[in-house]
Amino acid sequence: MFIKNKFFLFFFICEALFGLDYDISGDIANYSKFGLNHSVVNEATGQYPTDSFSVLYAIANLDATTKNHFNMGVGFAFGGIIYDSTKYDRNTEGKLINPAGLAYKYLGYYQGFDGRQKANAHDTKNYYLSNLYVGYENDFFSFKIGRFLFKNTDWLTGNQEGAEIHFKTSRTDTWGVMTHKKASLGGKWLKDFKYLNSSKIPTFATGIKMNFSNFLFSPYIQSQPDLYMMAGLRLTYKTTFNIWEIPIVSETNFLSFYIHHTKKAQNRISVYDDGNTPVFGQTTLPTLHHYKGRLVGIGGENFLIKQVFKISQDDLKHHFGFQIYENFGNPNEFVGGYGNPLGIDLNDSSIYDRGTANNAIFASNAFNNIVFYGLRYQKFDMNLINRYTASSRSDEESFSLNMDYLFADKLSFGVNFTYFDDTTKKGYQIYQTYLEHNIKEDRSYISTYIKRTF
Repeated sequence: MFIKNKFFLFFFICEALFGLDYDISGDIANYSKFGLNHSVVNEATGQYPTDSFSVLYAIANLDATTKNHFNMGVGFAFGGIIYDSTKYDRNTEGKLINPAGLAYKYLGYYQGFDGRQKANAHDTKNYYLSNLYVGYENDFFSFKIGRFLFKNTDWLTGNQEGAEIHFKTSRTDTWGVMTHKKASLGGKWLKDFKYLNSSKIPTFATGIKMNFSNFLFSPYIQSQPDLYMMAGLRLTYKTTFNIWEIPIVSETNFLSFYIHHTKKAQNRISVYDDGNTPVFGQTTLPTLHHYKGRLVGIGGENFLIKQVFKISQDDLKHHFGFQIYENFGNPNEFVGGYGNPLGIDLNDSSIYDRGTANNAIFASNAFNNIVFYGLRYQKFDMNLINRYTASSRSDEESFSLNMDYLFADKLSFGVNFTYFDDTTKKGYQIYQTYLEHNIKEDRSYISTYIKRTF
């Protein structure tokens, strides 16, 4: 009781002296995935099941602002794994292949404070400070430093550890950011901050957003100096027109960047089994046939076209459109895991595939065609997404139906049904197997979430 009274006394004094206005928020959430492919592991042929898992976590945030435009915040996240199907997966000989489980790659993944230790299921970290920042903001200038949510960049988003600064006029926003660590939080994720691309050299980005009525032009440059230099832009055009006296909002986005990898980076082996040149050498796993992966390569370029139409009629709101995203070369090797302007799930394959269930959207030479439709009626949301992906490594087709409902007292529930067909090509790796032939797998799944926000 004494500590509680001191806590409120502190904020009472701060509010009296500095005009402190604070907000406490957070949520408790459960996410579960149920993979529909329960095949026995066949390491010789490259056949692996789709994982099923369930996680539970909580997030609490305290954010405050003063009458002098300063702001600060602290947030804490913690959770645990409820179920992990990979603990019970067996090979053709009946042997458990991962008795400790692989779900720690979603929740608890930890490489140590210095980022040098190999993450594993026995040495996880299921809690961390997700926010810890101070900042300042007025109509013309703002900055923030610490751990906070990046929202202003295309390829550096989410919970970052770094700093950002903005200089604003009525039509422009000149900005700069620096980050060297990123955490994954929300949905199926709870992973502590780790170095971007396993490098202690920070990532920098700077650019300008120029707003001209319905048109936004935003060029920028971004670099992790020991790994890459990148130049990109975003063009946005937004307008409203009528069909049969029904107003329709149209938003068109074009994004593109060119990235060049340094000599040091070009000789790294891709963590996603992308790149162009296969590397063979001594390995301890006979099913890899001495395949070690592929060199990252020189980089590449890409473009994204995203068209969205929105129609609102009283309580019923519709949106529909398409996205076309194409990679030339391997441009997403060092930036595809830290930003996602497409806004759809990049990690809904099997945990036995590359990375943490990475699909092929950002793969080398990937072409993606995505069409979508969604509606909202009062507190009910429904979204349909069909995706076709062709890449050097694999071809994928998925169709998702996602439904959400917001109940009273900020309780929400959602369910997702996804059909997912995945063909991985000869000459690439799936988990511990080098493929000597194409293999087709069903990666379909059902996922659910339930969340209570306060």
